[in-house]
Amino acid sequence: MFLGLPFLAWLIWLAAIAATDLRLRKVRNWMVLLGLATGLAALFSSAQPFQVSPWGGLLGAVVAFAALLPFYALGWMGAGDVKFAAVAGLWLGFSPALLAVWLIGSLLAGAHGLAVVLWRALQQRPVWLWLQAHITPLGRLTPPASLQLDFTSRHRSRSIPYAGYMAIAAIALVFWKGGMP
Repeated sequence: MFLGLPFLAWLIWLAAIAATDLRLRKVRNWMVLLGLATGLAALFSSAQPFQVSPWGGLLGAVVAFAALLPFYALGWMGAGDVKFAAVAGLWLGFSPALLAVWLIGSLLAGAHGLAVVLWRALQQRPVWLWLQAHITPLGRLTPPASLQLDFTSRHRSRSIPYAGYMAIAAIALVFWKGGMP
């Protein structure tokens, strides 16, 4: 496993992105710029922990950005998710690891979406009224904030934190493979 300073900076950045996106449903621009700056510094100073060439890193960033941009244009994804993917592409290059991060992140986001659908379906059932009346001490159940979604506006306050799930996927791959790509 890689233990250099750029590698640790990347892991800390991923953890911060995951925590922020999962909690606030927002990827801050300064966090994206920090990941971009450290990624570029590592890429062009030969301190890149994954042995990605400068051209490979730039290609990964462009491909990741271009692949997710249409989802943003359709309103299915936030701009922070797209920018995060571009920075992840810069770090990982155009590699199987980048594809794995996208796929695992998509599966996690899909599980989140399925949980939301199931929660809403439960709320439409008669058993829901019984649960509210008999199970909870206050006579009321409310969904956790992570399951509350608002698809009515382009700038939703609650959405599926795709960047957070991609960050979790990247962290998991690092520890599963002992380094990437």
